[in-house]
Amino acid sequence: MKKIFITIFLLFLILSSIYAQNQNVYIIPIKGTIELGLASFVERSIREHPNAKAFIFEIDTFGGRVDAAIKIRDTILATPTLTIAFIKDRAWSAGALIALSCEKIVISPSGSIGAAEPRPADEKTISALKAEFESTAKKRNRNPKIAAAMVDADEVIPGLKQKGKILTLYAEEAKKWKIADEILENIDSVIKFFNLEKGKITELQPNWAENFVRFITDPTVSSIILTVGMLSLYVAIFTPGLGVPELLALVCLGLFFGGHYLAGLAGLEPVILFLLGLILIFIEMHTPGFGIPGIAGSISVFLSIYWTIVQKGGTLQALLTGIFVVLSLIIFLAIYLPKSRVWIKFGLPESQKKDLGYTAFQERKDLIGKKGKTITMLRPTGIIEIEGEKFEAYSESEFIEPGEEVIVFKVEGNKIFVRRSEK
Repeated sequence: MKKIFITIFLLFLILSSIYAQNQNVYIIPIKGTIELGLASFVERSIREHPNAKAFIFEIDTFGGRVDAAIKIRDTILATPTLTIAFIKDRAWSAGALIALSCEKIVISPSGSIGAAEPRPADEKTISALKAEFESTAKKRNRNPKIAAAMVDADEVIPGLKQKGKILTLYAEEAKKWKIADEILENIDSVIKFFNLEKGKITELQPNWAENFVRFITDPTVSSIILTVGMLSLYVAIFTPGLGVPELLALVCLGLFFGGHYLAGLAGLEPVILFLLGLILIFIEMHTPGFGIPGIAGSISVFLSIYWTIVQKGGTLQALLTGIFVVLSLIIFLAIYLPKSRVWIKFGLPESQKKDLGYTAFQERKDLIGKKGKTITMLRPTGIIEIEGEKFEAYSESEFIEPGEEVIVFKVEGNKIFVRRSEK
């Protein structure tokens, strides 16, 4: 009898625990720019709490990446758990799609939903996004034409929207046209309205990895990192040996590709292509002239960036804008860098005056076989000194660092060719 009582008691505790877990409510914040780091956070939050009573999505966003919003939409539609969107202030653009994917929508008195016209607003992009909004609205028994009007300015809804304008609904309109189920002040009111007070209320937060990915893949941050990385790479190629540009390029471009890889925006293919490009450029840096390795490396780097940005949900416009910014800054550096102290210190002098020890043109066959030292790096041209005289010289087949001993092996006209001296 005692064993039966203990068994019943333990079963009661287990069932009580399960019931309590089934009453839990989880609040998932959808704030700031929508990107794939946020999509990963939403997917993990729902996956880790299969017995939840409800998920409340607190939405306040101007929008973001469409592919991220679609991924979040798919995750929400797939869960059997009650999903509630609470529009705190605004659910615009990609945020509107997330809100429409929830079973219930509650909006605050100051909230609004809509404004989802894509950029670029070409016919193909509008048609694709419009279909996503319409199908999502149908799935949740909402008016698909109203959802479509948030994307397509050509949609007309009598009494609500004229042609030529994108639809954005404020709170009263959203409820009147049955997009929102209720207008409430805050999360607490939402919990009471749906009788969810019995369970434990928990607000979930992204982990450090998801926050890192969200930051790195933010369109503005990502553009800055890419620009700084490409400029640093440019300086590193044309002013080798400084150390800082090489390190900065490695860090920035590593963050760019690493962040996009972790977010699922890029696979290993563009990363491998980019590394191949860097290797080819490195080979070019240590080979006189600008030949096949340099051209192939530059093309590889460009294609890897194109693959990451455009092929994985970005736009060609964003890529072209980034290229324009980078090229503009490179032109600026090309004009002003030679005048800077850093360039003067590590590059070639701007003039070779006679009073500084340089000689005018004459064929100096007498220099063949003589040894001297490099004053500047030979890449492949540079300045050498032989018996107190300075000459412009050409390296045979490699870059030669300043201060190394060289020997003249050929003179053609005013061109002096040298190689490292065998010690």
